[in-house]
Amino acid sequence: MERYILVVVLCFAWTHQAFSDGHDKWDYVLGGEHGPSKWGGDCQTGKKQTPIDIESIKTTWKKDLGTPTLTNYNEMPNVNFTAKNNGHTLTISFPEDVYNVSGIGLTGVYTTVQFHLHWGSTNMKGSEHYLDGKQYAAELHFVSYNTKYANLSMAVTQPDGLAVLGVFMMVEGDNNTNYNFLKYAKDVIGKDTDKEGIAAFKLKGMLPTDLSKFFRYSGSLTTPDCFESVTWTVFKDPVKISEYQMGLLRNLNDSNGVKMVDNFRPLLPVNDRTVYSSFNISGQGATPPPTSEGPTADATTVSMSAALFLLMLVAALFMH
Repeated sequence: MERYILVVVLCFAWTHQAFSDGHDKWDYVLGGEHGPSKWGGDCQTGKKQTPIDIESIKTTWKKDLGTPTLTNYNEMPNVNFTAKNNGHTLTISFPEDVYNVSGIGLTGVYTTVQFHLHWGSTNMKGSEHYLDGKQYAAELHFVSYNTKYANLSMAVTQPDGLAVLGVFMMVEGDNNTNYNFLKYAKDVIGKDTDKEGIAAFKLKGMLPTDLSKFFRYSGSLTTPDCFESVTWTVFKDPVKISEYQMGLLRNLNDSNGVKMVDNFRPLLPVNDRTVYSSFNISGQGATPPPTSEGPTADATTVSMSAALFLLMLVAALFMH
């Protein structure tokens, strides 16, 4: 019990650190006094900042990435989750060393401690990353830290400290039962409110069905102090939620006491970073190569007809 309490305290401490630059106030108001252009730390000086526009045609195919090993993501361990509105997003946190991520080129085992979301005021914007110039309605982030470090606070500033799984979200169709947790948004409308004692639910269903297609690059936290400690894995395929479920998020209040929408950081330059893909982009939609079976019947007929015509023409010339 004492270990669980310590883990929850550490998780909330990391959440505060990851979403606060030490100043009393920050927000997403573009051009505002506390908006992204005023954020401190690496947010202004870093060269490996997130988010970026992932231009798939410019990515480098890395064949050996494989698919992630997700420990307990498809299970419901006997632990409780906590939902929190920190004034910037909705966060669902849980004890460490229960859910782990490894493989896919990660340097070690990373333990997942929370996930949170970013979303827009309309369905045409909301995700932090873009894919080929397109912004999705929302984006989900599973946050894990490298177990080589003693705790979250130590890992968050290290180059290989964090691994984040990013999932694009679009609004279409009926309620997605894998996202039933969004109902807890009704319990944390106000800033700094939380709901404890939520029974564990499966995390894997929140991910796309195909986990073999994703993009990988080195980047940063998308909130102050924007530490450049994140290995990003952004899945290609989006998941779908309903208009009602998206509305639950848009009904939250932010740190300014207004509706929490457009809580995404503007795009940053890729600079000299390489963005990898786990699949062959250039092969998609390409014209199929010719078969080795030779010309088709129609082509053969056309060739024979042309040859016969030339033979008749030569014969006619000789007859004259």
